[in-house]
Amino acid sequence: MKKVTLSALIVTYNNENHIFPCLFSLPWNTIPMEAVLVDNRSRDRTREKIESFCRQYPESLVKKIHNPVNQGFAHAVNQAVAQCEGDFILLLGPDTKVSAGALKTLILFLETHPSAGLVAPQILNGKGDIQPSCRRFPTYRDVLLELSGLPRLFPRRFFPRWKMHDFDHRHESEVQQPEATCLMTSRKALQDVGGLDEQFPMFFNDVDWCRRFRAKGWKIFFTPRAKIHHQKGASVFPHYLPMIWKSHQGFYRYFQKYAVSPWQKAATQVLGFLLIFTALIRSLSTILKHEE
Repeated sequence: MKKVTLSALIVTYNNENHIFPCLFSLPWNTIPMEAVLVDNRSRDRTREKIESFCRQYPESLVKKIHNPVNQGFAHAVNQAVAQCEGDFILLLGPDTKVSAGALKTLILFLETHPSAGLVAPQILNGKGDIQPSCRRFPTYRDVLLELSGLPRLFPRRFFPRWKMHDFDHRHESEVQQPEATCLMTSRKALQDVGGLDEQFPMFFNDVDWCRRFRAKGWKIFFTPRAKIHHQKGASVFPHYLPMIWKSHQGFYRYFQKYAVSPWQKAATQVLGFLLIFTALIRSLSTILKHEE
């Protein structure tokens, strides 16, 4: 059996319309690679689409894990990590299409930047426009500003710094936190940092992961020389109401994990009440819009 250079880790949940194009876009003929697919109990035809791809392209090395219970994205990624054999590990969303040469570019970047623990590509939406994908680590000020609603009312005057509106995503740069839609690391860095923290089942596991990489001395980069296409929110929008609560829960747990001083712990408790309140408002607004 040939040595595997790249392991692409893909977690699916009701992605019947996207998983086949995603798998088809992978560079099976140019990189010795495998795909490790973890399906989190899809209720649609996602598994059938995966099986169809395997029948049509039997030369592609696909490892499949079918979970009887959905324990969240972080748990599924860690399951896949335990099965991967590549020197480079790629977290890839099932609602993506990889552009030609993109993964080779990311591998070469890690090979030529020994201090790099993670590298992310430029992400394009369905129209080919750049999709903002890099952020700074959030602060208490950022969250309070976001929860106030001021950035929506006065976007030019008030904007959370963590969302990096000042970053144009056209230039290669060291960054703090690219989203996990497409993130590549090396086996060496992964072994040093470890997998995703499962106390963040759905949201903020990537923020926490990036923070842990930096804490270990690894740098994180964004490069527009590699590009992927992304159908943003394909897994989230059909389940928007519960995702509101899961995202707010992730926000709270992130600040709770890194609250060290007494004032940070107190601020986190206040933040928790504010997040519950705003989640209620957002949920009610979503329900009312759905009933119209």
